[in-house]
Amino acid sequence: MLARGGRNPVGYAEVPEFHVQVARQADSSMAHRPVLVGGDPSKRGKVVSASVDLRKLGIVDGMGLAEALDRAPGACWVRTDVPRARELSGVLRAAVREEIEAVEVEGLAGFYMRAPRNRVEALDLAGRLEARVMERTGLLLRVGIAPARFAARLAAEDAGAFGSRVIGADDFESYLMGQPLDRLPGVGPKTAARLAEIGAVDVPGLRELGLERLEVLFGNHGRSLWLLACGEDPKPLRVKRHPDTLSREETLAGPIADRLGLVASVVRLAESLEGALRRDGLSAGRIAVQLTGMDGRTMTRSCTLMAPVGLAADLARAAQELLDRIDLEGRSVRRTGLVLKGLEIRGVEDRQLDLF
Repeated sequence: MLARGGRNPVGYAEVPEFHVQVARQADSSMAHRPVLVGGDPSKRGKVVSASVDLRKLGIVDGMGLAEALDRAPGACWVRTDVPRARELSGVLRAAVREEIEAVEVEGLAGFYMRAPRNRVEALDLAGRLEARVMERTGLLLRVGIAPARFAARLAAEDAGAFGSRVIGADDFESYLMGQPLDRLPGVGPKTAARLAEIGAVDVPGLRELGLERLEVLFGNHGRSLWLLACGEDPKPLRVKRHPDTLSREETLAGPIADRLGLVASVVRLAESLEGALRRDGLSAGRIAVQLTGMDGRTMTRSCTLMAPVGLAADLARAAQELLDRIDLEGRSVRRTGLVLKGLEIRGVEDRQLDLF
């Protein structure tokens, strides 16, 4: 049942310790110092990210900042810069999509994709991704390619702080059999302890338990464990270029019949949509305003923009012009909406000017 050469390999690219890299980019004095990113330790803040040298001290994401600082008193602590991280994430996504458009986005800084079967072509793709991301964002990227989704992520981790590792179909069996159980998705400390009680301490031992016994012991999770042990990933790959549309709606606190109140609402919606566009590295070529009256009827006006935009100010300005085309005489509005279409990859060069 082991996955072999009959399917396309899966690639996984990520910026390791993304928030640490963002912090070091903002303050070069931290370039070679241990870094902790997270909330205020005096307010029970948690670790969001830690540099690799701190991982060796047992510091993990989600640990209390105060405990992490006790373990590493010499570490630099910085607050999580969410706006900058989101901004840089959008540029990162646009950069990755310059090399391979169809990806499945994982968080702020991870991407799954289909990869070439040929090892040379796979390494070439990884090299191009690393170079493009460094050129556009200044961030280090690591890439893993393997016959299964979960294994691609493991291969990326094996690549280290940056670089790439390719696990071919011929090497996959020995690679998988050499993995400790806790590297498999869904095998946390409790699951690993229970498996150890019944004799499974490694992947070969997990496979030997068999599908039926694992399903009896763990239900559907047992089936997932069996598939992973056999080199299959129960989670399918879902790659796409980018969303076709983005929209936001707001139900108003009370009926509004004046333009000023509606303008305030569409400005809030535009600000929310700017964040969504940024996270996917997109801009919009068309915009529509939707107003729903107290009688349930919806009034819609739309237009094609002169050039694709992604900033809240530009979206709000276009939305206000559309509001001027709607006759509200004698009518009250209870819900507003903005819809963006004609989405395309944002011009990365323009965004770099804001970042650097």
